[in-house]
Amino acid sequence: MRLHLTSFLLLTAMAAAQTTTVTAPNSAPGNVDRPFAGGVGRYQQWYNSWTLQGASGFSSPVRLNQLEFFAGSIQSSNATMLDMEVSIGHGKGFGITGVYASNFDDTPVIVLPRQNVQLAAGAPGAVVMTIPFGTTFTWDFTRPIVVDIKIFGNSRGNQPFQYNNRGTLSGFSATSRLYSTGNPSATNGQVQANVGLITRFTGRDGVVLYYGSGCAGEGFHVPDYEVVNLPWPGIVWNHRISNASSQRFCILMIGDNRTTFGSGPQTVPLPADVGTLLGFSPNGCFLRQNSVATIWGQTVGGGPGAGSTTVPISLPPLGFYIGTSLYTQFFVLDPNSPNGLMSATRAAWSIVAPVGG
Repeated sequence: MRLHLTSFLLLTAMAAAQTTTVTAPNSAPGNVDRPFAGGVGRYQQWYNSWTLQGASGFSSPVRLNQLEFFAGSIQSSNATMLDMEVSIGHGKGFGITGVYASNFDDTPVIVLPRQNVQLAAGAPGAVVMTIPFGTTFTWDFTRPIVVDIKIFGNSRGNQPFQYNNRGTLSGFSATSRLYSTGNPSATNGQVQANVGLITRFTGRDGVVLYYGSGCAGEGFHVPDYEVVNLPWPGIVWNHRISNASSQRFCILMIGDNRTTFGSGPQTVPLPADVGTLLGFSPNGCFLRQNSVATIWGQTVGGGPGAGSTTVPISLPPLGFYIGTSLYTQFFVLDPNSPNGLMSATRAAWSIVAPVGG
């Protein structure tokens, strides 16, 4: 069954920038000569989350798809080709350490596979390096970001050279860096607190992030939930449940917030135990969105934990709801579950992307 969400989206839609650029950290500028002018080596920079947020920053999770770096305050004339690779991951809240691998809070994404990148000559403050990503990185808007740059060589015989980039030497609690020379695969380096490159990030609307956890059905199997494709206007947006009880009715619930359910004196903070919401004893399955719209489906398969189905949603081919947040979650009616009523999946937060993703 397909649900057309035009009426629902008319109520929830909001204006969206689609693509946003943010320069961080917003700290007093200075000149730095690492990593690009340092020859072969490895570099990490940690950006506190608040440097990317606020009135001049991103307003929600985004897919980062480009980095840009600037010339320093002195004319930079030594254009150089660099053999390099760039990865991005979420960082730790406490900052950066001297061990490269320990600074990521999740698996980093190689956004630029190893290739030659031009460091251009440029007037003070000009953009001198642009790195469009081959693979986007989804920033969750909450955790810091770590950019990892490996430099394997350069067009100057792999040696250091004179070049200043725009950076900061006083980014107190906003940024820090880790650097080592001679080895792009180094495991340890030297930490410099409050120092780093001033960087322009470009982010594009449209993400899928999962949150919360589910509750078990028959056989103590917790059903899995996957948003199969990024939502954008005019497509069929697919939602898949698996690892569920088979031959059971299931409900895909869609909401426009994840903080409250109901209105007036009946408003309930989320997440909320579904058993309690239904007037029964708590059953350990939690509602994690406000369920403004629902779609019914039925799982198929060969027994407990083998049930699955895909629920398609036809999204209207109009651009007014790009940037809208939608919160979704599956429930399975399962009398053989441990609570005798249902199982549930984790929830997903999806932000509608521009046409084409």
